[in-house]
Amino acid sequence: MNNAKPVAVRCFSSGTGGMERSAVRLAGFLSSIADVTLVCKRGSFTEDLYSSEHGDYRCESISFVSRIFSPSMLINARKILARHNICNVIFFGASELKTLYFAFLGRELNLVVWHGTTKSRPKHDFIHRLVYSRVNYHVAISNHLKNNVKKIVPPTENVEFRVIYPSFRIEAGSASAGQPGPDDKLRLVHIGRVADGKGQIDAVQACAPLFSAGIDFRLDLVGPAGDDAYSRELKTVIENSGYAGHIRLTGFVDDPSSYLERADIFLFPSFGEGMPNAFIEALHYGIPCLAYANTVFPEFISMGFHVTLAADRDKTDLADKLMTLAGQMTLEKQTSIANAGLAREYFDVQREMADWREILI
Repeated sequence: MNNAKPVAVRCFSSGTGGMERSAVRLAGFLSSIADVTLVCKRGSFTEDLYSSEHGDYRCESISFVSRIFSPSMLINARKILARHNICNVIFFGASELKTLYFAFLGRELNLVVWHGTTKSRPKHDFIHRLVYSRVNYHVAISNHLKNNVKKIVPPTENVEFRVIYPSFRIEAGSASAGQPGPDDKLRLVHIGRVADGKGQIDAVQACAPLFSAGIDFRLDLVGPAGDDAYSRELKTVIENSGYAGHIRLTGFVDDPSSYLERADIFLFPSFGEGMPNAFIEALHYGIPCLAYANTVFPEFISMGFHVTLAADRDKTDLADKLMTLAGQMTLEKQTSIANAGLAREYFDVQREMADWREILI
C-alpha cells in the first residue's frame, strides 16, 4: 500500500493535557506511513514530550507570543511547509488558525482539523468563515464531538466531517469474575488529571453509602494534580468524609494499568469528555464502568458496551448506582468481560490507520 505524502502535525498549545499528548501520539503513529513533522511552540510541554518519547519523525518548534496573530508563527510555519514539502497538515487546537490561514496561502494543502474536546461557542463570524473555508476535513474522536463540531464551525463547501477513534495497543486480561478481591475489599479506581470537571470529588462522595453499609472498599484516585484550587477542595472533602482511610490520592504513576488489573469498578463521573483514554483502557480490561450520562458516555452504550450511567451530575443517583454495582459484582463482572473484545475491535490499530489513509493524500 502506498505511503501518504509528507504530513505536519501542528499543536501550538502551551497546555499539559490530553490534546498535547494526542498530537505527539498521532505524529508517532503516522510516521509508519509518511514523513512526519511535529510542529509546536518552543519550550512547550509538546516539545518536551517529543524529546522524551519521540519515534521515527522530526520536531520543529517555533517561538511566538500571541496566539491570535503572530508574524513569527506565520513566517516560520511557512518555511517549515516548504522545507519538508508538506502536503498534509493536521491541526490540533483552533486559536492559531487565523495566523496559519495566511501561512497556507498559495499552497496546495490537505488541511485537517482534529477535535478532541466539546466546544460551546459557535464560530460563524466572517473571520472564522474565511479561515475555516480552507479546511478539507474536520476529524473528531467520537460521534458526540462530530455533532458538536457541526454546530460550532461555520458551514463551508466541500468540507467533510469524520470520526476516527483513537487506537490502543493493550494486551489486557479480563477482570476476574466473582465478588471483591482476595482481601474482600471492593476496589474502585478513578484515573485522570485532578482538575475541576474530572469528577474526583463526586467519586469520593459517591462512596458514602458503601461506608454506611459497612462495605470494605478502597478508592484509588490516580493522576497528576492539574488544578491547585480543585486539589485543595478534594483533599478537604476526603478529610471530612469520615472514611478518609479508604481513599488514596496516588498522584501521577507511570503505569496506571496496574490499578486497572486489580480494580473491581472503574468509577469515572467526569463532566466534559470527548473520548476519554482512561475509560477506553478500562473497557479493554473488562471492568464494570460507572459514569455520568453526559457527553460521549451514552455513545459507548450505542456502540454495544455494557456500562452503567447515572443521571448527569446527580450525585445521589451516582451513589445509588455504585451501591447497586457493589451488590451484584459477580453478574456485573461476567457481563462486562465482553467489553474487552469489543474494545479491541473499535480501537484497533489497523482500523485507525485505515481511517487516516482515507483522508491523507
